[in-house]
Amino acid sequence: MSDVHLDAGQLAEKMPEKEVDVYVYMKKVYADLEAAGEKYDEAKNDTFAEKKASEQFDISTEEAAQIYAKAESQISRYNLYR
Repeated sequence: MSDVHLDAGQLAEKMPEKEVDVYVYMKKVYADLEAAGEKYDEAKNDTFAEKKASEQFDISTEEAAQIYAKAESQISRYNLYR
């Protein structure tokens, strides 16, 4: 991925506020897992982050996953055309 990243404000221009909040929260969960020395296991870490976001924002784990994927897609598209 490029070194250029959308910040939360730029992302918020492209997505509803709640979705930005979910995405930012999930990024923090992933960062916390990494900081704790958690061995990277994509399926396990995704499931954990989705569950935490679903509890925090009262949404389904599926919705959390969709929001995260949508935000990652927006960021990738932004970085591609910079």
